[in-house]
Amino acid sequence: MVQYNLVNLKEFIKALSGERHRTFIVHSDPVSGKSKYARQLAKYVGGKYLDLLERFGKDERLKSQIDIFGVKDLEYLLVEEAKGTNLLIVDNAEFLLNTWDEDGYDLLFGLLRRHWDSFKPSYQATLGLFLTTNRKIRELELNTSKGETRVFHLKRLESLEGGP
Repeated sequence: MVQYNLVNLKEFIKALSGERHRTFIVHSDPVSGKSKYARQLAKYVGGKYLDLLERFGKDERLKSQIDIFGVKDLEYLLVEEAKGTNLLIVDNAEFLLNTWDEDGYDLLFGLLRRHWDSFKPSYQATLGLFLTTNRKIRELELNTSKGETRVFHLKRLESLEGGP
């Protein structure tokens, strides 16, 4: 049986403060507690939680543009949402990724790898995405400058109270 050391995500986020690209992904199966963990993480770290599906559902302008809302539009929206916070947690983004003509996940991964750059003033917040597990996420290599992964399965994370 394979044993994993559990990751303390709060400590990992602190360690990301020295990185140029302060982004990470947490993934798990549907209805596995991702959203609950995401909300708790934002609360415990003093960040902001954004349920993207809910945001689109409540905003008529966004809702009316869903068929033309691309990765650049998402980037602008996230920059606006991240203003005034040190951490932006984005949940329930899959609906949007599946509307893009190109592979939405590849576009999103490009945003995380190259565009969310803490050297630029508008990208100071750490960006965390909570997504449903799929093959692309399992195979994704998204690493820190020290070679540590920035992609975590929910089961590999410590509870937010400190223990496993």
